[in-house]
Amino acid sequence: MNHLIRPALLMTLAASAAVAEPKEFTLDLGHAYVGWEIDHLGYSRTVGEFRSYDGTFLIDEGTPENSRISFTIDAASIDSNHAERDAHLRNADFLDVESHSKITFESTSVRMLTPTTGILHGDLTMLGVTNPIEIPFEMVKDAPYVDYVPNYDEVRTVGFEAEAEIFRLDYGMDFVGFVGAPVGLVVTADLHFDLVDCEGMPETNIPCNWGRE
Repeated sequence: MNHLIRPALLMTLAASAAVAEPKEFTLDLGHAYVGWEIDHLGYSRTVGEFRSYDGTFLIDEGTPENSRISFTIDAASIDSNHAERDAHLRNADFLDVESHSKITFESTSVRMLTPTTGILHGDLTMLGVTNPIEIPFEMVKDAPYVDYVPNYDEVRTVGFEAEAEIFRLDYGMDFVGFVGAPVGLVVTADLHFDLVDCEGMPETNIPCNWGRE
């Protein structure tokens, strides 16, 4: 009887492993950057970033294609290092933050190109308009923090970099102040972020809790 049970048990365990849920990682808000840049009449490009954002990262390490990612940006947190320009970017000509306070992304699929690079496919919603988008990405490092950094607890950290192009007219952002105005049509999103495995980490762990008090 034992000889019959053991193979059945192994098959059950194998089936369970095959349908294992993706692992949730936490965005380290202290080591994240959501930037953008846009053409300025062919001179040096105007650059900026968003200061407030967060996301949910469910990563399937065995089958990365099954990973699921969602991300939300507070539109009003835009910062181009110019107060008057930022006020304009927040009004109805551009982000219209009073009516559309959030910019969101929901992944639909992941296509790996190599063990460390791939393309994240998903839906980007801005100004109430949703369009598909592709985000090429690279995993630049996967390793625990060194043991001598206080309150980092050797937490496993995975660093990513990504870049995507967004055609603003696709989202109804069609403001042009005058012919030849210095506002480009293609916005390049520039993303850098660390994901940390916070399972079992203490409340004093910095990457898991930075900015979340």
